[in-house]
Amino acid sequence: MVKKGFTLLELVIAIVVISIAFMSIPLLLSQASKSDEFNINQEAILAGMTEIGDILTYSWNESNTSQILQVFDVTDGDIELNRSNADNNRRIGHFKEKYRRKFYDNTTEANSTLGHDKGDEFNDIDDFNGEITSVSSGGTGDYLKDLNLSIGVFYISDDANYSQTTLNLGELNISSVQTYSNPNATTNIKMIEINVSDNNHNSITTLRAFSTNIGSYELLYRTLP
Repeated sequence: MVKKGFTLLELVIAIVVISIAFMSIPLLLSQASKSDEFNINQEAILAGMTEIGDILTYSWNESNTSQILQVFDVTDGDIELNRSNADNNRRIGHFKEKYRRKFYDNTTEANSTLGHDKGDEFNDIDDFNGEITSVSSGGTGDYLKDLNLSIGVFYISDDANYSQTTLNLGELNISSVQTYSNPNATTNIKMIEINVSDNNHNSITTLRAFSTNIGSYELLYRTLP
């Protein structure tokens, strides 16, 4: 009677194959973990970009009732960007046309206090300062994790040589100009900063965008019969 069994060589080969398989498990788990982390980071960036895109659709400063939102006066901006009374309340680079960007006829200061006036609707960029929004996970099409978006709006330096033919702001100084010694400083650039974190307050990413005090032009329209 012949007994069937493994040869020593077959046993060694089986042990080697099993060892390779077990060695691959941590690598596969690591790759899966990295994939989840990558997806979470991508979702955090998407959530932040969506929020910034929405905020940038709002007025640069407190809205008014006119059709055109004009340029505001600031307290700590580059002096080259100030209004020129000789040019009918315009600044360097403004077109001297009726319906183009210009300052208000009377001095109109930009808001020095950044934040939402409770009880009022959101109508300009700085209303979002200090706000926290959330996106949820768990449902179909929702995010992989719950995310919190902390929003900050700051005035930053607008210093540059605006008399040059080619303007180079260089690397923007993203530090707020509203320091303890000058808490009411305003400039011509507002920075929107969004920090995206998880429910454990672990920061995932920070995104920034910039909006400038350039007013807008008036849209001409006609009513059709």
